[in-house]
Amino acid sequence: MTPRHAEDLISALKQKPRTFDELYERVRLSGSAWTRDQLELFLLCAPGVQRGGSGAFQAQAASADDELAAAIADAVRSFGGRPVPAVHVRARLPQHLVTTDEQVLAIVHRTAGLEVFGPNLIRIAR
Repeated sequence: MTPRHAEDLISALKQKPRTFDELYERVRLSGSAWTRDQLELFLLCAPGVQRGGSGAFQAQAASADDELAAAIADAVRSFGGRPVPAVHVRARLPQHLVTTDEQVLAIVHRTAGLEVFGPNLIRIAR
């Protein structure tokens, strides 16, 4: 499973609880060769993911910072790998998210998969 597939899986769990069988089918369809045991271990170790009494897995709903970090990551990806300044990233954020260049840079510093380099340019981490 790639990091992107893991993010998608966690995002799906934030939307609604899902059974283990649903999750395993989703992982299998993504092309992953993970076994059921590997997926279960991942889910048990993933931060914010819990198994309910019915056996379904669910992730905690995203906080405002999590929502902003996800939107920033999507905006950076939309530039197709080109490094961009924070002001350009902010221009591609949904209108309900109001932020500053400094906040964008701070969130990028603590978001896996993104990096700041050079004169405050943001890109997808390599």
